[in-house]
Amino acid sequence: GFTMRDTGAMPQSKTTSELVLELRAKEDLAVVRGLGSLAFVRGQGRTLEETSQEKVLELLWTIRCELDALGSREEFDRRHHVWVGSAVQALRTNRQSQLAYGQGQKTINVFLKFYVDWASRPSAEIATRLRPWLHCPLDRVIMEALRSHDTETWRERIWKPHYRGRISHQQRASMSSITEPAYRAWQSWIRELSPDKPILLDTLWSLTRPMDTNESTIS
Repeated sequence: GFTMRDTGAMPQSKTTSELVLELRAKEDLAVVRGLGSLAFVRGQGRTLEETSQEKVLELLWTIRCELDALGSREEFDRRHHVWVGSAVQALRTNRQSQLAYGQGQKTINVFLKFYVDWASRPSAEIATRLRPWLHCPLDRVIMEALRSHDTETWRERIWKPHYRGRISHQQRASMSSITEPAYRAWQSWIRELSPDKPILLDTLWSLTRPMDTNESTIS
């Protein structure tokens, strides 16, 4: 009769052995592409042109390859600015317009949350080093929650220096209204609120809104 020992008696062919070796070598690329696709859909997939996803995945793999060497928060922030700039240059909305800085940050930050914070990659040691430096993904849910909890701080740190006279109140939580200085102001505030793990504030997204997998929060 059939026994468990029988399952180990079948030798792997050279072809399947090579396949396993190839998959092992490309496992991290597969993880990046898988989590990157989720981040893309979660962040802004429906608002970008059809060819955007592959461009995003190529950018996320480039980002992953830089993570190991980052040694300080300042260095992470400098590279992060370059990554967002690359997204802004490479991607277009489904109306063929250029992304704002606030739109460029979204998928990158969601991916880093998935890959570094949740999956503890590229290694547990590197993830531990990077976790306090990660940026909170900004969207309408996060920004409006912070505004409603501390309107005075929001007014002094965000509205007056970065929005007043430039946008209407109706646009205050729009990704397209976020310039680089406004983005830095938001992240600075979030880091003060949760210095050990700024990305903790992103849990507001899952805890305070219905989970609709077809909805994108970018605007």
